Amino acid sequence: MDIITPILNVVLGILLLTTGKKLYWLLVAVVGFMIGLALTQYVLLDPPWLVYVIALGIGIIGAILAIFLQKLAISLVGFIVGGYGALYLSTLLGISAELTNWMAFIIGGIVGLFLVSSMFDWALYILSAWAGSTLVTKTVTDGVGLNANLGLILFFVLFVLGIIIQAGLFRDQPKKQPVEVKPEVQPVNKKEK
Repeated sequence: MDIITPILNVVLGILLLTTGKKLYWLLVAVVGFMIGLALTQYVLLDPPWLVYVIALGIGIIGAILAIFLQKLAISLVGFIVGGYGALYLSTLLGISAELTNWMAFIIGGIVGLFLVSSMFDWALYILSAWAGSTLVTKTVTDGVGLNANLGLILFFVLFVLGIIIQAGLFRDQPKKQPVEVKPEVQPVNKKEK
């Protein structure tokens, strides 16, 4: 079971980095899945795969909410992703006081909520890239034991790359209309009549 979670984190992180805006429901589902995974891992469930089933159920509920209650679900995810990302960044920077962690989470959550409410499309680019880079970087730094400074660099490289990929791939381009060719009408010459 130890190998499944890191693989899921990297795969889901890459999906969020590349398609988070286009598949906004996936962003909500992944956040719900990760919350479910984090909560159920503290409970001893037998058999162990039940942790993933419960987390998947929470993720599916999140995706359904994202489809029917889009603004509410994305606002909630904006707060959670912003808060968790800020909390993770503070640990990468070596800040580990409990009060500071709570402040980082709340400030990051408010920034995420503000992004969603003020510029919805760009908020989806930013939040999905933020969530994807957090998942991948946390998995790599925890699993491989990567230096925190290198983890910070990896985080920002993935974050910027995710925004660039999404903004480039999913830019709404106007559809080209076929040029309508009209036959030329010769003006009637009055002298010919």
